[in-house]
Amino acid sequence: MDDSTPKTEKPPPKILIELSPEHHHSLLKRASESSPVYFRLQNAVKTESNTILVPCDHAEAGMLLEVAKHFCQEAVAVIEAAISKPKPV
Repeated sequence: MDDSTPKTEKPPPKILIELSPEHHHSLLKRASESSPVYFRLQNAVKTESNTILVPCDHAEAGMLLEVAKHFCQEAVAVIEAAISKPKPV
């Protein structure tokens, strides 16, 4: 194999954040409607076990964490855990 072959980089894993409906609602009402975080929260999936799944990339998860730090402290630990140990989406 020669050095001219382009190397494909693996994209960073998607992050799946699992929130309670209360935390989801709290974050959604605080996020700016023009932000990617709002879009992700708006398009989250409610599961049969009454949790909300928010798939996002690393940058969006970081933004969501910042919103949680200011407006929903109870969700911070859940978001930090999802960022540190991403689950396959």
